[in-house]
Amino acid sequence: MNLRAVGWLLGCVSLLLGAFLLVPALLGVLFEERQAAVACSLTALFAAVMGGLLVWWNRGSITTAEGHLDYFRREGLAVVGVSWLLAAAIGAMPFALSGVIPSPVDALFESASGFTTTGSTVLDAESIDGMPRTIAFWRSFTHWLGGIGIVLVFVLLFPTGGRSLFRSEVPGIAREASHQRVRDSALALVRVYIGLSAVQFVLLMLAGLDWFDSAVHTFGTLATGGFSSHSESVAYFDSWLVEAIIIVFMFAAGLNFALYDTAIRVGPKRGLRIALGSAEVRVYVLMTVVATVIFSSVLWFWGGSNGDPTSSLPDYRSMSLALRDSSFLTVSLQTSTGYGSADFDRWPEVCRMGMMFLAFVGACAGSTGGGLKVVRFLIVGKAAVRGIRRFARPRAIHAVRIDGDSLDEGVVASVTGYFGLWVIVAVLGTLAMAGMGLEPITAFTSVLATLNNIGPGLNAVGPYLNFGDLPELGKLLLTFFMILGRLEFYAVVVLLVPSFWRR
Repeated sequence: MNLRAVGWLLGCVSLLLGAFLLVPALLGVLFEERQAAVACSLTALFAAVMGGLLVWWNRGSITTAEGHLDYFRREGLAVVGVSWLLAAAIGAMPFALSGVIPSPVDALFESASGFTTTGSTVLDAESIDGMPRTIAFWRSFTHWLGGIGIVLVFVLLFPTGGRSLFRSEVPGIAREASHQRVRDSALALVRVYIGLSAVQFVLLMLAGLDWFDSAVHTFGTLATGGFSSHSESVAYFDSWLVEAIIIVFMFAAGLNFALYDTAIRVGPKRGLRIALGSAEVRVYVLMTVVATVIFSSVLWFWGGSNGDPTSSLPDYRSMSLALRDSSFLTVSLQTSTGYGSADFDRWPEVCRMGMMFLAFVGACAGSTGGGLKVVRFLIVGKAAVRGIRRFARPRAIHAVRIDGDSLDEGVVASVTGYFGLWVIVAVLGTLAMAGMGLEPITAFTSVLATLNNIGPGLNAVGPYLNFGDLPELGKLLLTFFMILGRLEFYAVVVLLVPSFWRR
């Protein structure tokens, strides 16, 4: 392990974070929020000094005396894993220094939730609504940076030897890096991400939002994060048009971004045929449509307040309202965005459990969405069916196929291993949270919400509540789960193996 190369790369990441922090610092001056501007400026200075020292101290370490690259997959994994811890720590400083979140543990939780695009929060309604706009911007900007991937930007700026970094950062089963040059792949993903963000920002402005709310909700939508500048989330705007725009872009963010790059290169018609030829995309669309129909039907039959003026529930005797809320929340939970237009924790049990199932499965691989990922769900299901067939006919050859292609046994083993590891961590995490005094549903859904980067859970961590009352040890554990889920386990777990750090 070339630790000096790791140090040099982490120094560059720290410098990059310092540069990004100048954006909210300048906004703080524009908004005349002196304390918030100073907090962001001091954090930017700290990140720049630390990054500069790391780069200077470890200069010349990424290449040998002959000029050959001296860092490979192990160093790449180390940089990716530690970069997210570094980003969470630096990102927490503006919250703490501005006084918005005085507790270091709470500030770290909020920062990690932002960068990992989880969207869970320790802030109550009053704190969110009264937050300085500078800090509210930084809070949502961490979403956008985390969604695009800090390391992905680094690969784009420093492409030499970036394959190991790229493969560790981009989630999914198949990586486009195997078919294109790393820099081309990174540039394509960044181009699509920025392009979609620009389009949504303009549409939200045209729908009546000011530039600040448009930017904040664009950051949270394309990154599938969910932080809002209002405690009522998207319900604050009470606009079907705003909700429709966010639904479209949440759904789009849940698709594999490589599909957009393919459509740009081969044309929209052929790109659409390629997308519809993907089993993952078809299942993703089918799950969204079926869940929306089921939830809206259940809400309509249930009725909500049923016209009772004393009830705080919506009147779901209106099928249009039932369809509006169910479609928004289905896409929000399926993509792990976590934006809310209604409190689904007060819906019938089948809807509450259904929402958690959607969040468990998640969006497509290669998207900014969280969850197990649809393609992994498909592979695990097909592997289970193959196991049954192999039991019935042990001598026959049974392959796991996706889109007509037989998957390599290594891929199937990796996916089933990932699923098994997820179950073990989720069970142990639930037991740990329950041991800290949380009732079972809250304990499990707090783990599910953070491990799958969803945001809201049920009961005490429901969509209109927060994680602020959880024990500090519990918040630290959930912070670790957010990073673990964002990097899809292996890039973090490998850091805990002592042999990984040996030469």
